[in-house]
Amino acid sequence: MAKNSFKKEWFWKRPSWNLNQWGMLFMLGIACLTGCSDTHQARDVHLSGFLGDYSLLQPGGDGEALLTYRNPKADFSKYRKVYVDPIMVWRWTESDSSKVSQEDLQRLANELRSKIIWKLNQDYIMVPSLGPEMMRIQVVLTEATQSNVAMDIFSTLMPGGRLVTGTQQLATGTQAFVGRASIEGKITDSQSGEILLAAVDRRAGGRTLDGSMDSWDDVRQAFEHWAVRLSQKLQQLRTEN
Repeated sequence: MAKNSFKKEWFWKRPSWNLNQWGMLFMLGIACLTGCSDTHQARDVHLSGFLGDYSLLQPGGDGEALLTYRNPKADFSKYRKVYVDPIMVWRWTESDSSKVSQEDLQRLANELRSKIIWKLNQDYIMVPSLGPEMMRIQVVLTEATQSNVAMDIFSTLMPGGRLVTGTQQLATGTQAFVGRASIEGKITDSQSGEILLAAVDRRAGGRTLDGSMDSWDDVRQAFEHWAVRLSQKLQQLRTEN
């Protein structure tokens, strides 16, 4: 009995651990077991120049990209085939993307393309090369910033922490320490080159523990969002014509 009592007393009176620290350790354990984080749309986005003329784009509505364009004359019901160009990376120096290796950016670009193809494959014939009577999708990745895993977890655990300012939203509508990603894209007729759709968007990680052990999780979740929304948008446009 005395031996067990000693162990219990030693456990609760260790000077290097308090209840807050044990709580943080517990929450860190949960973070390792949970799924993926949510992302939210930023308030603004840098224009890379990929789309050239941005005058046609207008602010998007609820659930849409920050800037969008739809060709009012386009007949989306006539397209059954889709070709997705390899995703290009257009880095701009103001972005933290300039600190990311070209290899990492290209790997992320390949992941985005694979996700788009996988989502659209449910409704279209995905072809390996350009040909007649198909939609051509061109997307560029203009920003990809890793989250700061340690600070992201800490500011999530301690949202009112006096030593952490990352819980405050920045002027851009994102939060410090979270991952961010931006894209520009357009869909054209494969033969005429006429633009059918165009969009520019930027997303950032939310303030949750989910997925926070992966520094690229916020970016990957942005990819998932864009792929799903593109699939949904094209489904909608096919039924409207």
